[in-house]
Amino acid sequence: AYLCTHMTRRQLFPRGCYSSLYGIIIDLDPDSFVWYERRGQVLVDANRFKEALESFNKAVELTPPNYKSVGLLANRGLAHEGLYQWQEALDDYNEAIDLGKSIGNKYPYVLNSRGNVFSSLGRWEEARADYLASAAIFQESRMLSATIFAAGNAALVSAQLGDDDTAVRELKAQARRGSASIDFRAAIAALEWKNGHEEQAIKTWNSACKNIRSGQLKPGGPTYDSCGDFTDTTWLLKIRRWPPRMVELMQNFLEGMPLIDDEEVYGLPADASPRAKLTQSLKKSGYVAT
Repeated sequence: AYLCTHMTRRQLFPRGCYSSLYGIIIDLDPDSFVWYERRGQVLVDANRFKEALESFNKAVELTPPNYKSVGLLANRGLAHEGLYQWQEALDDYNEAIDLGKSIGNKYPYVLNSRGNVFSSLGRWEEARADYLASAAIFQESRMLSATIFAAGNAALVSAQLGDDDTAVRELKAQARRGSASIDFRAAIAALEWKNGHEEQAIKTWNSACKNIRSGQLKPGGPTYDSCGDFTDTTWLLKIRRWPPRMVELMQNFLEGMPLIDDEEVYGLPADASPRAKLTQSLKKSGYVAT
């Protein structure tokens, strides 16, 4: 048991091996809920949500009477989220948060996760309230990066609610605190463009995409967390979890922003899609690492 936990924490095996290691331990100790719970956590990390859910449910079956685990509930909520089972995820997060309150503890990560579910359900005011509560607890604990992320989520929801002034003000505040964040600056650029500040929007975008980082770890390599991500609406909606209105504003900004060499889009066929032309133009202009 110690060996499996130790190797998992220190990442001494590829991610896909972790669940197999816990499977060996479960064979040796099949009546302990702990190993099913931990295997479920590993499976969530591997995006194997259906298997994770099965493991968490087995852990629940094996838990002693009257025993509840905030961690188990919260992690099962993540598995439900991965399967787009919003109500089931919400039920788990609600129970985890209520359990935490009953023992005098606060769980900001769970609040942020519940905010994500409220967003997916279109319950925007509740989502914003959870993001702000999460950010406040993170701030009390001096967890700066988590504070910035939760507060930024709250700002994005303000934009979804149509309060662009609040959204821009809060996004700029978090961008100042998170000096390496592309995400907030991309959102600011989209809002500036929508509000008619086109030159400033391009400057904001340029600052994020060129002056912070390209997302490329080495010349010729792939990009990570770069401005290219924001051309992908599926990534924005399902992975980053931007609200729909912000995704639409980002599309409008990218499609309205002047392309480089509009008449000859760098070797793409004449019938290439506007999105392909946009992405290629961004690469050539230096906004996206090639």
